[in-house]
Amino acid sequence: MHLIPPDHPSPAFAVHIRTGTRGTAPIVELHGEIDLMAAPYISRRLDGLARRERGGGGGGRAVHPPDLVIDVTGVTFMDCRGLSVLVHAHNLISAQHGRLHLTGVRPHLRKLLHLTGLDGTFAVQDARVGRVSAPCR
Repeated sequence: MHLIPPDHPSPAFAVHIRTGTRGTAPIVELHGEIDLMAAPYISRRLDGLARRERGGGGGGRAVHPPDLVIDVTGVTFMDCRGLSVLVHAHNLISAQHGRLHLTGVRPHLRKLLHLTGLDGTFAVQDARVGRVSAPCR
């Protein structure tokens, strides 16, 4: 699904949400500039996905951890507000014993994560082969 907020004056971003490629974990694809203008819209989408209940309607069945995959391959810019959206989603998912995975982390975002000390916070995956790599340093 391709989402651009109708009330955003000049959307320089897009959010694609698709499911089913990492087991039951949804994948959110972010594209464009993730900044002060885009962050509230993206945050609402990530909050909804991070807070969802997994594993069915009870009946003694275990609830699966609410993993979430965020593909940042198409992100051309991210400021501190964009980082705060990722940290907030990470905190929500971690509180439910799930994991937030970042895929497609390009050099400019790797550097930003390293400079802010967030390079060990997220599970980082190689977008081409889908395997978890070392913390992004």
